[in-house]
Amino acid sequence: MKAKIEKQNQRIGQLGSLVFAYSWTVDRLIHRMRAADITPDPRDIHDQVREHMDTR
Repeated sequence: MKAKIEKQNQRIGQLGSLVFAYSWTVDRLIHRMRAADITPDPRDIHDQVREHMDTR
């Protein structure tokens, strides 16, 4: 059971790192778009992402 929990914790850590990497990448892309005066279509932003952006 302990080994299973450790494996799950490792997997959760990896997924957390992946989410962070995606977030970092999207943030960079948004900054480049804004610098080029390109605005995203609001329909391109998932509701959960919009909620996160509003609460940061």
